[in-house]
Amino acid sequence: MKRCLLVLMVGLLIVTVRAAPVAVIQGNEAVAAGERRFAQSLAHHVERWYHEAGVEATLTDDADLPAALAGKKVAVLVYLSQPTAPQMTALAAFVGQGGRLIVCYSSSQALASLMGVQTVGYQKGSTDGRWSQMRFVGERPRGVPDSILQTSKNLFLVQPIAGRSQVLAWWCDRQGRQMAEPAWLSSSAGYWMTHVLLADGDADAKGRLLLALAAAHDAALWQPAAARVLQSAKRVGGAGDAAGLVALADKVSDPARRKRASGAAQSALQKEREAAQLLAAHKGYEAWQAANDLRERMYEVYGIMQPARKGEIRAVWDHSGMGLYPGDWGRTCKLLKDAGFSDIYVNVAGSSFAHYASGVLPRSRVFDEQGDQLAACLAAATPLGLRVHAWILCFATEQATAERLEIFRKRGWLLTNADGSPHNWLDPAVPEVRAYLVNAAREVAANYKIDGVHLDFVRYPDFASSLGPTVKARFEKATGRRAADWPEDVKSGELRAEFMRWRAEQISDFVQAVRRTLKRDAPGKLLTAAVFGKYPSCLDAVGQDWESWINIGLVDYVTPMNYTEDMAKFNEWLGPQTRTRKQAMKIVPGIGVTAAESRLDAAQVIDQIQASRRAGCPGFALFDLDTTLRQEILPVLRMGTTAP
Repeated sequence: MKRCLLVLMVGLLIVTVRAAPVAVIQGNEAVAAGERRFAQSLAHHVERWYHEAGVEATLTDDADLPAALAGKKVAVLVYLSQPTAPQMTALAAFVGQGGRLIVCYSSSQALASLMGVQTVGYQKGSTDGRWSQMRFVGERPRGVPDSILQTSKNLFLVQPIAGRSQVLAWWCDRQGRQMAEPAWLSSSAGYWMTHVLLADGDADAKGRLLLALAAAHDAALWQPAAARVLQSAKRVGGAGDAAGLVALADKVSDPARRKRASGAAQSALQKEREAAQLLAAHKGYEAWQAANDLRERMYEVYGIMQPARKGEIRAVWDHSGMGLYPGDWGRTCKLLKDAGFSDIYVNVAGSSFAHYASGVLPRSRVFDEQGDQLAACLAAATPLGLRVHAWILCFATEQATAERLEIFRKRGWLLTNADGSPHNWLDPAVPEVRAYLVNAAREVAANYKIDGVHLDFVRYPDFASSLGPTVKARFEKATGRRAADWPEDVKSGELRAEFMRWRAEQISDFVQAVRRTLKRDAPGKLLTAAVFGKYPSCLDAVGQDWESWINIGLVDYVTPMNYTEDMAKFNEWLGPQTRTRKQAMKIVPGIGVTAAESRLDAAQVIDQIQASRRAGCPGFALFDLDTTLRQEILPVLRMGTTAP
């Protein structure tokens, strides 16, 4: 009987997958080999946004387009830059049979012709944010938002062809001024975006857009989408439905918060009934809207119910290094202060760039065009009492130009692959590399009134990248041991333990040198580090012995990147990190709100913050400062969890 049920469940799953009305197709054969991983990442985001909007989509690459398109009504082509002739035949047949395409980021004249648009060519932007918002105009499909925030740095520009296509949305700059470049075009064959949807925030609007464009051709999508969103909304906070939250709200101990939470819960209960009634009446679009309203109200109730904790570290990583509103650090800092935050890690430096007036690191394009970002951040943050940490990407070569990589190669600073070719990561075992980065940390801490230096990528990239011939030579010279069978001797042979210890020492020696330098030249400045959460496995994986850094006082605290959507896994990682009271006080858990590994809603963020508090941590850090954090997370946190 159990076997029959299992077979039935598997069969139903297969039917559900096959019945998914939307195909998300990533570029593979139609894109350069070096861009395939990028295309895959972009396509995964599209699939996720559809799921969050209530639609299940099948994700595949372009290797077998006829199979991928079979039975679909809508297909999203994610970075199919140059489809092959057979692929164009399949796409033309799909459109000819009534299918519709949503094309993102292609330079194909053949595909443009099929879609009724005219290619213009590649357009490179600058750091001025000229393409920072998509504003939709004229008649548009039901459900399409008025605008979507996204900062794009380049386009494959196309223009409409009279009588065949028209502009659906224009690019606008940071100030909201309309640019000359269209962001979206529409035609009888579907829709075309001149870039691709990026995971840089405004996630809800992007999901709404994708659903609305698909539903414009298949209106039946609204009904199941509404049902899925309604079920998702009812689960917010773990109470099961709005009635469950009503019961929980009535138990809040603080009278003022209890009154607010109970009122909000009753409002949510009414909205839940409205959504269910609309769904039963087969008013899919209206039910979908009501279900989304319910979800927002459920977050509000859950947010109000939460207690705050005074005096804790409430940090956020700013990966852009320019704040939420480039050119206006005051607005970013006020928003964070009003949301109850205390610290900001600003990504202003790395081995290959500096967004401030550095004499050690190469000054970046951002610095040249937008000015000193660290000085601007400090000018806005300091009067508000926000602590600013200069976030340094240490051994990674992120943002390195080809010229800079060549300089590193000639100096012998890069790790090497097994064949001796350069691996684009600075070798921590090279004394000159460590001295270079220590000098950078000294400079920024001594020259700017920052509160601390925050080290990131303070590790090897992975174990395999530690096995090149240059690493072998340095290991043998440092230890006096000869690896006759490299790399097997250090992978699993008699030299493995010594190699692991030596490799970790290279990283720890660097951290110690930074600590010593800050004590001498910038006393009072904090030293913190973003680290891999799993210890001691991270020691073997990337040479990161962060527990020893804590134990001997090399850092003031670490921020383990506990990026997961699974609460059980978060607690599983947090437990060993905080196994003693002394160690727990040095742990500021990193919560992956919009990380590559995790996408959290407001309730999930609250749950991970509360778990960190229960574990005895002095605070928490959220990744990353983007429009999703601003729009969906901070407003809910400030209702209770981070209330000033």
